[in-house]
Amino acid sequence: MFIDRGLTPSRDNGTLAPLGEYDMDFARELFDSFFGLGTVTSPIYLFVCVAIAFLIYQTRNEDDGFVAWLVPRHIWTHRSTGLDLVLFAIGRVMSALGLVTRFTVTPLFAAMFADHLPWNAIDGANLSPIALGFIFWIASDFSVYWVHRAHHQIKTIWPLHAVHHSAEVMTPFTAYRQHPLGLLVIAAIQTMIMGIVLGILIGSLNPDATTAQIFGVNAFTIVAILLMSNFHHAHINISYGPVLERIFISPTMHRVHHSTDPAHYNKNYGSFLAIWDWMFGTLYVTKGNENLTLGLTTKDDAPLMTHRLGPVLIDPVRRMFRPTR
Repeated sequence: MFIDRGLTPSRDNGTLAPLGEYDMDFARELFDSFFGLGTVTSPIYLFVCVAIAFLIYQTRNEDDGFVAWLVPRHIWTHRSTGLDLVLFAIGRVMSALGLVTRFTVTPLFAAMFADHLPWNAIDGANLSPIALGFIFWIASDFSVYWVHRAHHQIKTIWPLHAVHHSAEVMTPFTAYRQHPLGLLVIAAIQTMIMGIVLGILIGSLNPDATTAQIFGVNAFTIVAILLMSNFHHAHINISYGPVLERIFISPTMHRVHHSTDPAHYNKNYGSFLAIWDWMFGTLYVTKGNENLTLGLTTKDDAPLMTHRLGPVLIDPVRRMFRPTR
């Protein structure tokens, strides 16, 4: 999701801004990185998530009351959740500092790639904001699929992504359980893939072109988060059924992706859309509410399963540069 706008180091007229203005810029960026509409932990998203969860709860015969069912003590007091919160905070500060900015450089890759195409791409300047916003959303989702798949299939960078898969329980904060170096790798790869896709589809991006946005966030991304994303990292099993799960990634499909069952390995890499998994042979359609165990089971991954910040930060980097046998 292209939500990182970075900091503005100077005024429009080129003069340096007062130090206090930098502080205010950073404060705004920091607040937005934690609670803005580009983050699944936005209070608006969480409110909608609770409302949807309440409707789901009404259809199920649960022994616990709604609050105990929605926020189980054993999950929110688990060490895995504690690490989720710490890595969430680190990642959000990195975002506020502009260290994981992607969108601002994606147009450069699009322009460079479009210049070497043997055909003329669609002129993005002639597209409506809604059409352009949809294209950006599709390109983003497609790029996320390949970035995610690369992290599983390229041994050098898997240790960074293994941090995310070491979660034994799921909360919305698990989405941000990422190694700090991994965030930079994700940003770099996704920037290139997004640039290539947009270069093919709409060529060089006109600086004046606008997309359908709400408070600076792609409107299609907001709709997708509201309807799907917050339950992808949650303890609540929600299946869409065999038809819709060939189009959209359901929460249970993503839980399958985190499963320790070898039958589930290398499945369901998609973010919002399942069509990429279907097209490229990695789709796993769920069988209702599957009983899943989450986490990692190999000896190499044991340090990550301690859910301690030190080993989680150090061990993946050590493994990346370990000589192959």
